[in-house]
Amino acid sequence: MRGVDTDHIFYELFREHPDWLRELTGLPLPAGCKGSSQILKQLEIRCDLLLEPSDPGDPFYIIEFQLYHDHSIFNRIELARHLLWRHLNRKEDCRRKDFQPREVETVIIFGSNTELPHTASRYPTTRNLFIDELLEALESRSPESPLLAALSPLNDPLSDLEKEAASHYNRIQQAAQLKKEDREILHEIFLNLLLQRFKNKSLKEVRAMIAELTPLKETRAGKELFEEGIEEGKEKGIEEGAEKERQIFIRNMREAGLEPAEIAKLTKLAEAKIEEILEADL
Repeated sequence: MRGVDTDHIFYELFREHPDWLRELTGLPLPAGCKGSSQILKQLEIRCDLLLEPSDPGDPFYIIEFQLYHDHSIFNRIELARHLLWRHLNRKEDCRRKDFQPREVETVIIFGSNTELPHTASRYPTTRNLFIDELLEALESRSPESPLLAALSPLNDPLSDLEKEAASHYNRIQQAAQLKKEDREILHEIFLNLLLQRFKNKSLKEVRAMIAELTPLKETRAGKELFEEGIEEGKEKGIEEGAEKERQIFIRNMREAGLEPAEIAKLTKLAEAKIEEILEADL
């Protein structure tokens, strides 16, 4: 998981769906949590994910995702907890004997225990979890979980991931228990992580790999690939043999699910030209 940019991915994944975080981690997150990313004033400490409960009797949760070694993580999250606690519980209220303070729980989710600083034992109030162990446990509990499929690029070896990417994608797409928009969220997360794990592949290789999985015209990742491919095609337009490259690219877009009219709009070519290329033998 080293080198994978995950903070915004986890934020997008769990902000609207704390229940998915509950499924992955087993944390006793209260129902009705609302997720956000917050900067706590004074020292401006940003929380990766702050879960606010709907019931005042339930605790707030500060969740940090830590996929590299950093000795400061415990100090940061403890300081964030204290700042939030003071924000939630006014000084004058704390002096009342009958006052029930709003509590704050802190959780750090590491990639694996190799990222856990040796100072962890000094912070017993912070719960430490590890993604590799969480995914293994989730697979044992629910091997067909679409959440497990979406997060598979975090932990699967590249060789296994390349072979099983299609089945992971299909598991997400066939998750009838999810709303269409939720399947799209998991699909976006899966593609984002997949593209990051295969960063050493050429654009053409990644594009071909994704084209075998799904029509991507509705995904941000797919649109970005198509736009990059168009720019790549323009650059090659001045080179000898660029026409064949352009034909291959147009065929890849068609295989990825785009209609000739959509390809024409993206490539600035006439639709008749697109159809001519698709019908011709290379």
